[in-house]
Amino acid sequence: MTLNAPIDGVNLPLRTCEDPIAQKLPRMYLELFDVLAAQLGESEQGRFTLAVAKEPPTVIDARNLAYAVGHVSARPMVIRWEGMDRGMMRALESEGIAYIRDAADAYLPFMGIKVSSGLDAPEPRPLSAQAQRIVLNLISGRWDGLTAGELASLCGRSRPSVSKYLSEIQAIAPGLVRSRGKSRVLRNPSHPVEDLLDGVEGYLSSPVERRVRMAIRPDVATLGDAGALLAGKTALAFFSDLAHDDERTTVAMDKAGLERFRDALGDSWVEAHWYEPCPLEVELWAYPIDAPSDVSVVASGLRSVDALSLYVECSKRDTDDIRLLDAVDQLRERICRS
Repeated sequence: MTLNAPIDGVNLPLRTCEDPIAQKLPRMYLELFDVLAAQLGESEQGRFTLAVAKEPPTVIDARNLAYAVGHVSARPMVIRWEGMDRGMMRALESEGIAYIRDAADAYLPFMGIKVSSGLDAPEPRPLSAQAQRIVLNLISGRWDGLTAGELASLCGRSRPSVSKYLSEIQAIAPGLVRSRGKSRVLRNPSHPVEDLLDGVEGYLSSPVERRVRMAIRPDVATLGDAGALLAGKTALAFFSDLAHDDERTTVAMDKAGLERFRDALGDSWVEAHWYEPCPLEVELWAYPIDAPSDVSVVASGLRSVDALSLYVECSKRDTDDIRLLDAVDQLRERICRS
């Protein structure tokens, strides 16, 4: 990392290594911070102890750690957390605690340095479809440790677009996006699935853009060729004790799959009126499923959307169906145990 502050003429490399004083600190602090020896530039004045937070720190945590470090070292201590908002930075400054958020926001009074972007972290808001796709893949254990460039390739999106998605994720869960040199990296800092889901669930939305009620139910081969995956109550029955509904099958398709499906049916494409039976419901999803489940293949000949994606779809439904709600709870427990 290089700390740049053109207004003060600062352009100094930041180097870190293991710090022996970490062994002299109470273990409780080492569970919250990685304590490193740091050097900013080449002068003796630029030597300090860097405490990199493993999770969102509080001002009290920072104050207590500074007190503990002061008992074992004469070097200044600096807090580092990339998700720091403007309010926390002001609070640390009022306590006289040095910090580095990133190269654009740092307060190092022992060196006479203060740089500020004047910008806060992005405001937390519901994730866009592609940002949701990325964070669900991370929670599921995939895509962990991937750079923005690697994610762009997997998502079929440009790097600037993926950078925007990562900013959305960072706004709701700062610890999930880290910097590695000039790259941004998607990273789960060893949080359990349940904790990750608890943290982002309020920002997730239904992936279903629209539903098409079909008056016919084509054969499995036609559905498979369109990339159909079992979804909704049909898939939920394979992940819980919800009874199978033999009268209606629900499948998910992306936009390209739905177009292939329409072309394959041709004149046989017939949609059901709202008052007519609907043997097939097609859900148009806003993003593709990257790792479908085989849980339903033997029984139906079709794969299903994965458990986590299914949970998001079903949990975002506006329903008072007790059986469905109970099945969704079972699915969540299954996901959190995995």
